[in-house]
Formats: sequence, structure tokens, C-alpha cells
Amino acid sequence: MAPTGAVDDAVQATWREVAERRARGEERWGARDGERGFWRRFVQGVFWRVGGGELPEALLDELIEHFGNPDHWSVYPDVVPVLDELSRRGTLLAVVSNWDSSLPRLLERLELAPRFSAIVVSALAGVSKPSVRIFEEALARTGVAADEVVHVGDHPAEDYEGARAAGLSALLLDRIGHGHGAFETIASLAELPTWLDRNAG
Repeated sequence: MAPTGAVDDAVQATWREVAERRARGEERWGARDGERGFWRRFVQGVFWRVGGGELPEALLDELIEHFGNPDHWSVYPDVVPVLDELSRRGTLLAVVSNWDSSLPRLLERLELAPRFSAIVVSALAGVSKPSVRIFEEALARTGVAADEVVHVGDHPAEDYEGARAAGLSALLLDRIGHGHGAFETIASLAELPTWLDRNAG
């Protein structure tokens, strides 16, 4: 069994490979052999990096079931109060995510989906962040202009730079203090209402 740190490193390295292939137009959700094919390649990449051989199909089945089960996910304690506060203010909320088609159902089961006017998922939209097209899809679904939107995410390139390239304002959510000096950051979603008040208009 590989140490937890080695698995984490393998996952991050494999995601970087995915991002590089997507940037070259070589990796799109479902373009080759569907979502299962994507996850098979991804998990196989992690498996090889930690010293495994060919990926057992039963292990892939188990992992897909695990990640689709809401019992295996937790929501940060600041999320629901902030979403509800913004909703009380009349703020339109949307999700823009690089995830597979299971995300809308997972958000439903976590009782988060009703809080959003749109849930835009890369696997269903056919395009991933940082492409401006996925942000444009979210704008089209919500009917909001780009200069009226702030996108909050935790990835410098996919979330912050992608949103800015699409004409949106952006905030980087840095919960663990990476210190991204080039970006405007918040350490918790609890800071978002105050930031919006300060930057209104």
C-alpha cells in the first residue's frame, strides 16, 4: 500500500497531465470513450505512479461508486450560511465546475443544488475551465453580463485567470494559505459578503 503522501503526489501529477492534454485539445470529457474511459485513464495514471500495474476493473467500479456517494463528501461549514446570505440579498448563484456528469445529482443529494440558478459542468458542457466558453455558457444560462459577475474558485489558472479572460471579476479562495501574491484572495467564503459590499458598484 502506498503512503498517503505518495498517493496525493500521484493524483496531483496526473491532474497536471490532464490539464496539459486539455490545453492542447487532446482531452475532452467523453470525446474518446466516455466518462468511464476518462476516469479509467486517470486512475490508471495514479495507479502506475504509486507502483501499481494494470488497473483492476473492480477497483475502478469501487472508486466511481465511492466518489458519487454523498456520504463520502463533506461541505465546509462556511458554505451554506454564505450561500443563504447571498440568496437573501438577491444574488444570483451558479456553479461552474470541471467535473463529470454526476455533479448535479451529487449536489442535489448534498442539498446544495436548490441554491443555484445554474450548474454548469464541464462533462456536460463539453468544455473545461479555463476556457472562456464554459464561463460564457454560465452567463448565457443565468442571463447575467460578465461585468456583473465575480467568480470564486481555488485554482489560479482554471478559476482566476480563466474567469478574468472571460471578462469576469475573480477571487481566489485560498483556504490553506498558499499565499498567491499575484491574485486577490480570500481565506474563507465567510469573507465574500464583505468583499462584495466593499466592491459594489
